Amino acid sequence: MKFQCEACERLVPLEVFRVEAGVLVVKCDRCGAESRARASASASSVVMGGGAASPPPREGPVPGSAPASAPPAEPVPPAPPVARASSPALRVVRTGAGKPPGGPLADEELFEVPAGFCPKCVSQRREGLESCSQCGLVYVNFIADEHRPSGTLATAWRSLAEHWEDEAAHDRLLTLAMSRGELATVGRLYRLRLAREPDDVMARRGRDEVVRLATLAVQIPAEQTAASPKPKRLKAVVIGVSLLVVLVLMALIFRNLTALFAGS
Repeated sequence: MKFQCEACERLVPLEVFRVEAGVLVVKCDRCGAESRARASASASSVVMGGGAASPPPREGPVPGSAPASAPPAEPVPPAPPVARASSPALRVVRTGAGKPPGGPLADEELFEVPAGFCPKCVSQRREGLESCSQCGLVYVNFIADEHRPSGTLATAWRSLAEHWEDEAAHDRLLTLAMSRGELATVGRLYRLRLAREPDDVMARRGRDEVVRLATLAVQIPAEQTAASPKPKRLKAVVIGVSLLVVLVLMALIFRNLTALFAGS
């Protein structure tokens, strides 16, 4: 909740306020000026966090009335607050209006790159450059068909857009992309969503999960390659020992044959 200060004409948060004789007094935390306005029931409800409006203060005893010991003949109604000409109503501005993140998008918004972004890596384009500073793509050489998702993944992405807040649906899509070898493609789709809605929590989660899965997929073959020399060395040792045994047996056979022919 913000209001426009009458002195500096800036929009400042509605934080410091008080009520004096039915008049709302708001102090600007930037210039220190105070703005006055009548505190209506709806304004009091907003200021107090959406609760019920507080009742107006009770009026004191009317001068010239009967003493407190004697009951009055009729209750005196409280006098209505008098509006001041010099106290205009505060201009309240609500922030955060608009379509909430994660809302449904049109079909072309799900797959098309918004203006001002690289069509390949979906990073922000710099003015005056003919190529992307992130991925090195020359913009005139971009071929859109090379980066389109398959029909199966596109259908799953449209279905996910209708249940965007469901984390299990995102996990199922990532599993499908990994099984089809389209993990990079689904990562690009999440970046497209973030380009249109930078505060989308689910899109940021999906992008980070794609990076994690891609890193894990690279580490597994690397570990297998690092472990492969040990079986190769073991195989070489076995072959060497076998050759040595064969040579020893051949030498023994040759010696026995020589002794046999010499004795005859």
